[in-house]
Amino acid sequence: MRTIPALLVTVGLVASLTACASGTPSARGCDAPTPGAASDAVSATGSLGSRPKADVPSPLTTDRTQVSVLKQGTGRVLGDGSPAVIEYSVYDGATGKSVQTSGYTGSSAPVTVGSKNAGALGEALECARVGDRLAIVLTKQALQSGAATSKKQQDAAVIIADVVDGFPARATGRPLVGPDDMPAVVLAPNGAPGITVPSTAAPTHDSTHLLRKGSGRELTAKDTAVVKYTAVNWGANSSVAGSSWTDGSGAVTVPLAKGGQVATSITSALTGTHVGDQVLAIVNQQGTTYAYVFDVLGTMPR
Repeated sequence: MRTIPALLVTVGLVASLTACASGTPSARGCDAPTPGAASDAVSATGSLGSRPKADVPSPLTTDRTQVSVLKQGTGRVLGDGSPAVIEYSVYDGATGKSVQTSGYTGSSAPVTVGSKNAGALGEALECARVGDRLAIVLTKQALQSGAATSKKQQDAAVIIADVVDGFPARATGRPLVGPDDMPAVVLAPNGAPGITVPSTAAPTHDSTHLLRKGSGRELTAKDTAVVKYTAVNWGANSSVAGSSWTDGSGAVTVPLAKGGQVATSITSALTGTHVGDQVLAIVNQQGTTYAYVFDVLGTMPR
């Protein structure tokens, strides 16, 4: 797991991601990479979420990302912006040998479909269902740089990815009317919030305000929340301090346990919320007041 940029660590939020519209999208509306001869040649056995016994014939080459479904899931369909929790094994297509795994410990950070940081892997997960086991074949260049196609055949990298969980792309709760003296929040079509702070002086105390009321389970200090966020500083020259919607990361994870790396002001704002909530949090830290909007998308498996 990685931490998010230092700017947001300054205000106490720690997030993680892999190295590399509301509700559930329709599979018919997805634009997924198609299978090919290389991905169809890969097979794997074993239970979902456990390291598979794989057969990766070699050498394998490809000029594009290919995706074959080895085991069909029945859960949520993942569309653009949906965070997915995957367990994976990576193989060298030139030799067929395993070169890396997620560890299969249940602690892999989510990959956001279509996000810049997820690159070709994020594109390969488009239209996948929770419960799928996928054979993803892509060029080694694509694995490193994110380019999904090539002008010529190249040595392939093979990823066997188990989609063990997935979340909505945005908060799905019922909209509520926000307080008059707090920042105004307007949503873009994809759900990304725009935040406008009042011209009044910034509050000196922390507070939280529910903008959307979700119907999912309540988060506790034992949870690691999966959220998207935007934060702005409150002042005459207010500007965006950070946003997972635009920085390429997509969804991030926030451990809510007390005494961890995340500031108490952040964990307090999220503890007690429900999956599906959208929360406006006013946070004071190091002499600056920040207005956060959190979309609470789900929790990581315990």
